Amino acid sequence: MLLAAITLWALNYSVVKFGVTQLNPLAFPVIRFGLGGLALLAILRLREGSIGVRRADLPLLALTGFLGITLSQVFFVFALTKTGASDMALLGASGPVATALLATAVGIERLGRRHWLALAVALAGTLLIVAGTPGAGFGGSGLLGDGLALGNVLVSSASAIPILPLLRRYSPLRILTYEMLIGTAILVPVALPELASQDYAAVSTAGWASLAYAAVFAGIATNLLYFTGIGRVGPSRAAVFQYLQSFLGVGFAVLLLREEVSVIQLVGGGVVVGGVMLSRMPRPHRRSRMP
Repeated sequence: MLLAAITLWALNYSVVKFGVTQLNPLAFPVIRFGLGGLALLAILRLREGSIGVRRADLPLLALTGFLGITLSQVFFVFALTKTGASDMALLGASGPVATALLATAVGIERLGRRHWLALAVALAGTLLIVAGTPGAGFGGSGLLGDGLALGNVLVSSASAIPILPLLRRYSPLRILTYEMLIGTAILVPVALPELASQDYAAVSTAGWASLAYAAVFAGIATNLLYFTGIGRVGPSRAAVFQYLQSFLGVGFAVLLLREEVSVIQLVGGGVVVGGVMLSRMPRPHRRSRMP
């Protein structure tokens, strides 16, 4: 389940990269997450027997939706118009470290020296990815795209902060459903011009297929598989599979989109993954001395 979820997510970088050449950038996520959120609402009703949440929790759910869907997707789709799917996949590996840094900033966690070292390692890897990007010179489209990709990583990581108190009362499925629906509702007014100007008749069958894949497989199936897998093997073992996502994403981009990836970028991706692994290593237990 976990391997299937990670593979579907990795393929999504290339799928959406193609999709935004067929559909206006902001029209794509509105349709994708609007339909996906409604489908999850039906699944939630079937699996849990209700769809409600406490009114007091709506502000936190709205914040999660704004960060995790609205802002994240604005950065995501526009990044893919400026940089490659491979860059998005490699830079996405820095997400867990960004989450740890943000959690420390708001006082949820405290980072020790090893975690700060891990952050420095991941930052060095990120700089290598950006430096190895074609067109990464000052003002180049590759540099702008990588900047937007990092913006996506930051806001996606920030969306995990308000989720933490919600997980004490709701299932991941219920939170995800409201995140999609509320985040899409906030995005709709911004995307209205692109939704209205979109020539839907000009979208090819492959274009509609990319939207369907992003909505059904990368939006619904992946989360159901991933959270079910976590429930069976635990979050620590599940985290190992996340390390594969970036490099699978690069592989799909090379095979399907014929993107070129430099050695520097691959090294940078490996350094980022190394930093993430360092941050997630368990602390060694001190043995008490025998009397």
